[in-house]
Amino acid sequence: MKRYSNLGIETIVTNDKIKIEVKISGAINAFNNNPTNYCPNITVKRGKRKEFAEYLAKSLIEVGNSETGDSLVMEMFDQIFEQIFESAEDFCNYPDEE
Repeated sequence: MKRYSNLGIETIVTNDKIKIEVKISGAINAFNNNPTNYCPNITVKRGKRKEFAEYLAKSLIEVGNSETGDSLVMEMFDQIFEQIFESAEDFCNYPDEE
């Protein structure tokens, strides 16, 4: 198992899964202190952590690009895939360059 961690987000690679874990407290802190928050009084209410977390989790899968229909998670993967396509990683087969 391999773990990567940064800014309260942890990714874990097992034999058959990639897991992304975010502490709810970290997500709330990120939301409450987000620089794009136009009003500092917009914060997650006490006692509403679960509702906030459920909204966030659902949105990652269901909300996305209105033009493509891709979810936020799929857009994230597409950006990473584009990096792989362009970077000639050793773990991929690339056609011979002429």
